[in-house]
Amino acid sequence: MIDPRTSVVEKRLKNVKRIIVVSSGKGGVGKSVFSSVAALLSAEKGLKTGLLDLDFQGSSDHIILGEKVSLPEESEGICPLRLSSGIDFVSFSLFTGESPLPLRGKDTTNAILELLAVTIWKELDFLIVDLPPGIGEEILDIIRFIQRKEFIIVSSSSLVSVQVVERLVNLLQSMNLPVTGIVENMAMDSVHHVSDMSEKYGLPLLGTIPYFPELESEIGDSKKLLKGNFAKYLNAVVKNMFKTK
Repeated sequence: MIDPRTSVVEKRLKNVKRIIVVSSGKGGVGKSVFSSVAALLSAEKGLKTGLLDLDFQGSSDHIILGEKVSLPEESEGICPLRLSSGIDFVSFSLFTGESPLPLRGKDTTNAILELLAVTIWKELDFLIVDLPPGIGEEILDIIRFIQRKEFIIVSSSSLVSVQVVERLVNLLQSMNLPVTGIVENMAMDSVHHVSDMSEKYGLPLLGTIPYFPELESEIGDSKKLLKGNFAKYLNAVVKNMFKTK
C-alpha cells in the first residue's frame, strides 16, 4: 500500500529552488556547525534560506545558533519557525524540546515522512537539510522522499573519518545521486586524505576549513559566529555552492 503522504512532500517543497542535504557518514566532523553557519551566511546575503534539522537524538542547530525553540504555528500544516537571523527553521526539537526521541525502524521513517508532509515551506532560495551521522534510516528516507536534492559531504582530515565517508560517497554514486562536492573541516596541513578522496571520486573539493579552537566560544551566538574565522572560511565554500548551478 502506497502512503499518500509521499505524494505530498514534493508539493510542500515546490517553492524551494535548491535543496542541499549535508551529510557526513561520520559523527564529530562539524556537520551541524557547517549547516547552521552556512544557513546564516546565506541569509546574510539576502537569500531566502531554510534549515531543516533531521537529527532525532542530537538535534543541535538551534543550540549552535543560540535560538530558543517552541511549538510551530499551524495553518493547514506546520509553519517553519522564523529565527532572528531570518532563517526559516524546522526541527524535531520544536516538538520535543530537550527531551529524547527514541525511535527506530518504521517509527523513524514515519516521523520523517510526517514532518516532510506537514511542513509548509514558503519560497526559498536554499533549504539546507542537516542529517545525522551514519548511513542509516534517515539518509535512506531522504533519498526516497525528497526528489530534488543535492548532497554536500563534510569530512575531517582523519583517515578514520575519510574511510567512513567513502562508504557514503560510494552509496550516493552507486545510486546516481547528485553530489555538489566535499568540504574538509578541521583540516590538518600535513594530511591529504580528503583531497585524495575528492580526486578519486571526481568530486569538487568545495573548501578546506582549519580547526579553530575559539569556535566553541562562538557557539550559541549567531553574531559572533558570523564574525568568526570559521565563517570567513565557510563563506568561500558557500560562494562555491552558489556557483555550482
